[in-house]
Amino acid sequence: MERCGEGPPAGSAERISFLIDKVTAFTHNTISLTSGEEINHERNLYSTLRKEFGLWKKTIEDSGITFSWKLGQEVAHYDRMYRGRELPGFINYKMFERVIKEQIKLLEEPAITKLQQVSEMIKKEMLKLAQESFEGFPNLIKTAKIKIEDICEDKEAAAEAMLRTQIQMEMIVYTQDGRYGKKLGKRKRTEANDAPSQSVFSTFSPNSSISSNSTTLKEMMTHLKSYYNIAGQRLADYLPMVIRYQLLQESSVELQRQMLQSLQNKEEVEDLLKEDCTMGETRTRLQQRHHRLHQARSLLSKF
Repeated sequence: MERCGEGPPAGSAERISFLIDKVTAFTHNTISLTSGEEINHERNLYSTLRKEFGLWKKTIEDSGITFSWKLGQEVAHYDRMYRGRELPGFINYKMFERVIKEQIKLLEEPAITKLQQVSEMIKKEMLKLAQESFEGFPNLIKTAKIKIEDICEDKEAAAEAMLRTQIQMEMIVYTQDGRYGKKLGKRKRTEANDAPSQSVFSTFSPNSSISSNSTTLKEMMTHLKSYYNIAGQRLADYLPMVIRYQLLQESSVELQRQMLQSLQNKEEVEDLLKEDCTMGETRTRLQQRHHRLHQARSLLSKF
């Protein structure tokens, strides 16, 4: 009987109030869901999203590991083919910029894929909440689903545009001097303490150009990995922030706005309150059973 509810009242004013209460409860639960609050002590969207954000950070870290191994070959090739009259120890900034841009570009599609995956997860949770909130009212469910689909699609497109813009900005290759200096100094101290057997250069033969110009190449690779670490951290934070802003915060606010706007048309109110015939029949049957049980309890209490 709790699941079936009391059903819409007969009076016109009461019916409008009934619909407002149902829509308000749904939008309130939607905002709670997208804000990270638990719904019915069992549904916490942020616990799922936190795992996805962790996987995105791991994607960046794994790309950085691959980047480190590729750097040796890349830098050695450049040194053989393009180093001109500069002495060892002087870093070519154009080469630095090109390598960084290529590596950051590799993160663009994985970022978009992760955005789409998370968007689909959020949409499914919102649709499930609408199904539960408006059970027995097919027109209400249909209206909510249409709005959720449209809003999620729009917000996903906006989030994708923001993410692609951020990737393009990352390819400008910039950070504050102080931040870069600290990151570079920290990496140099770390590498100075590493054993030679752990160095990436140990994978190359003694006759390679890395062995002959190890000072120049090691310096360049240290700079490249230091900057990639900064850019990677920015992207690791930016994707979750875009998702939280567009797909969670903005989506729930827009859904609330559109659902409340649908109540302004009195003609639509009656259509939205049309109840599933099976729900009404089930409620009537349960009410009759409930009444009979009360009668039986009253008779038994006399013995």
